Amino acid sequence: MTLWKSFGASVRGPSHITEGLPNQDAWMSFHHTWGDGIVVSDGVGSKPFSNFGSDAACLAVGCAALACRIKAEISQVEINRDYLFERIQHYWLSNISPLEPRDCSATCLFAFRFGDGLIHLGMLGDGLVAALKPDGSVVSLTEDKGYGFSNITTALSQTVSPNEWRHISLPEEECIAVFLCTDGVADDLDNVDGFVSGFIEAHCSIAEISANRRTREMLEKWPTPKHSDDKTIACLFCEDAPDA
Repeated sequence: MTLWKSFGASVRGPSHITEGLPNQDAWMSFHHTWGDGIVVSDGVGSKPFSNFGSDAACLAVGCAALACRIKAEISQVEINRDYLFERIQHYWLSNISPLEPRDCSATCLFAFRFGDGLIHLGMLGDGLVAALKPDGSVVSLTEDKGYGFSNITTALSQTVSPNEWRHISLPEEECIAVFLCTDGVADDLDNVDGFVSGFIEAHCSIAEISANRRTREMLEKWPTPKHSDDKTIACLFCEDAPDA
């Protein structure tokens, strides 16, 4: 039997520590009988309640994943991506109410499974979503800024549309682990595939509490001092459970 586990950490960037501001990043994992997943979100720094927006984004993905599972069971059809993205937006708007959506903008990166044999990966905005395959190769999603300004990222809002998301699905047997991080980490990576595979190898073989601690320590000692952003990493990975 295969079990799916997770770990992660989020730390404030140097500028937020100096200014006494809250962490605008957030992450969450969920493990239920119907599925498993992780979410990472980065609140847009210029928005006054972006830390609420990032927390709300994480909760929204968990609710949307369950909604898709229920819909798939009832209708016996494959997951509809537009429905998934619309559900995330719906739950996010509900979670931030009565705050104004424009004041809570946040990115949204996720990976989850819910029993259809696939790992669903998606992202809205910047950061990195990467999946490690059994052959050692890495499949990744990053924001395409070819049609916009490099310092402006897409984020959850009242008007975001499904076609602004990036999404891929992989068969569960073709995915050993999924790595998510906000741009505070992603922007500093010169060798994405090497970092992702090395990080997964170093952390997925140890206990969850140790993996959480080591990830936090790594983020707190991030080797680019001038990089003042908040930093968040989350990982979802499979592990063969011993037979009873």
